[in-house]
Amino acid sequence: MKKIIALMMMVMFTLALTAGDESINYVTSGGKTYFCQKVKFGLFCAKVMNNEGKVVKIPFSEVDSYCCKGKLFERLPMVIDGVETDRTALMEYITSRNGLRLYRYCEYGECGEIANSTYKPAHLQFEYYVFQDGKFYLQVDQKNARTVLPFFGVKVL
Repeated sequence: MKKIIALMMMVMFTLALTAGDESINYVTSGGKTYFCQKVKFGLFCAKVMNNEGKVVKIPFSEVDSYCCKGKLFERLPMVIDGVETDRTALMEYITSRNGLRLYRYCEYGECGEIANSTYKPAHLQFEYYVFQDGKFYLQVDQKNARTVLPFFGVKVL
């Protein structure tokens, strides 16, 4: 009898631990927020499946923000050489402090030069930016990373 009670307690404890693992997924587009169970990302659009099983396709150009698997992505202005451009991109929100928000932008690109043997073929590259109230504030680079990232609580290796 004690074994059955202990087994039942372990099952209930396991169910209680796994109950909080569900994350809220949503896509915001044109002022509307679509809450969903699943979000699938294709080449040109996001497919949102709601609780009833209905699928809504939203082109990436119209997605303002989305949250999937606990990660938040927001559409922000692209920054090239420290200057804000008229283009936008979806950037991953990392953390915030004192009204400043740290974002990560990732893209595939190649870098280096063939002449001096530093060329690397296309690979995933990360760039970090700081925004304040949706406006570009600072680009994190090799010079300021040792002071900016610890300010946000990010460890620098």
